[in-house]
Amino acid sequence: MSNRTFSATTVPVGPCRMATIAVWLSLLAGVFALPAGRAAEPPTDPNPQASLRVSLRYRVPVAEDVDRFHTLQHAEMWDVTRTAVVVCDMWDLHHSQNAVRRVEELAPRMNEFLQALREQGALIIHAPSDCMAAYADHPARQRAIQSPPAENLPAGIGQWLHRLQTEEQVVYPIDQSDGGVDDAPEELAQWHARLSEMGRNPRAPWTRQSELLEIADEDAISDSGVEIWNLLEDREIAHVMLVGVHTNMCVLGRPFGLRQMV
Repeated sequence: MSNRTFSATTVPVGPCRMATIAVWLSLLAGVFALPAGRAAEPPTDPNPQASLRVSLRYRVPVAEDVDRFHTLQHAEMWDVTRTAVVVCDMWDLHHSQNAVRRVEELAPRMNEFLQALREQGALIIHAPSDCMAAYADHPARQRAIQSPPAENLPAGIGQWLHRLQTEEQVVYPIDQSDGGVDDAPEELAQWHARLSEMGRNPRAPWTRQSELLEIADEDAISDSGVEIWNLLEDREIAHVMLVGVHTNMCVLGRPFGLRQMV
């Protein structure tokens, strides 16, 4: 099995490290970052037959009390069989038309990435929130439901998490109060009218994951923080990657998002 290299922005979480694929997502500096001064030691490869080379990007301040950062890289070798990818809210439709456009642009390349990881033995977890009814009988949905309960469920893992204590001094460059909508008002109104004509709720029109992303029988489907935590524990997952939209909202805040995984 040949090694593959992926670039990611890293989030340290003790013995488990999470990453978002940098092609699609980037995390805000100062909120999730490796400790300053980490050495760029060469990667080790404990299992050459199931190895995944990952180039982790992190940021360190240029100087103390200076709001500028150096972007550095740190290479690691991960056991791909102990790696999971969570696909966050890549819905078929969205209340923001710009979000639909982003999904359609990201999905083909994302699907290639998921297929590459799946072929090497990684666990792919599809998490289209509020859409579980569409997959009630899918083997991947049943896998998530039937995963044995973990004994170490964190408190509140089933809920949105809007802030971490480490974020209290951070000023986000994006206003999150409106749900992350960036459409022009006139275009948004036209889009909502079109959704109504389609019989969809303009504020929550999603019913399933984008058909541009393949869901294999060996994958898992869940929007539950508890179920996903159970899956990760049962598979002894050491590394979790998140892909999807949008970083400032769902990818950060969902029960299976970056904050809860931290």
